[in-house]
Amino acid sequence: MTETNDNSSPPEPNSRDDSPSGMSISRMVKLLTVGVIAMILGLLVFALVISLTAAETWQPVIQIFRDISVLVLVLELMLFVLAAAILLLQIAGFMIMLKTEIKPILDNARETTQAAKATAQFVSRNTADPLLQIKSFLSGLRAFIREIIRIRALISPNQTGQVNEDEP
Repeated sequence: MTETNDNSSPPEPNSRDDSPSGMSISRMVKLLTVGVIAMILGLLVFALVISLTAAETWQPVIQIFRDISVLVLVLELMLFVLAAAILLLQIAGFMIMLKTEIKPILDNARETTQAAKATAQFVSRNTADPLLQIKSFLSGLRAFIREIIRIRALISPNQTGQVNEDEP
């Protein structure tokens, strides 16, 4: 018999990779975010250096970038307004759905619980209460008969002709 030495162990649950390259998605998002921020900061520093050193020659280029950035900001503002309008429409639709679909379901559930409560009260009044009264009556009757038998046993003479007072 030969033993094989397998040193490979199952991967740890925390070392799971989400992409084939070995990088997790959250790490890729973080790197991308840092890269975009670094690029924006680099462009700002470049624009500041150009505007301070050779403002006359770079003025038309800076004006073009300024105009483009203003247009991008206006487009972003329009997107935010559109997103807010869509959100308000979704909320209004949700409120209408609550009013037309959920409220009748809740009303139906309320009616059902009231019917179940009435049924339970009816069963209690017409079935359970009479059964409890019958059981109570029979228990009392049994206790009464048992006491009559005990009294009779105490009063009746035993075989020797004496009254039996020792029995409970």
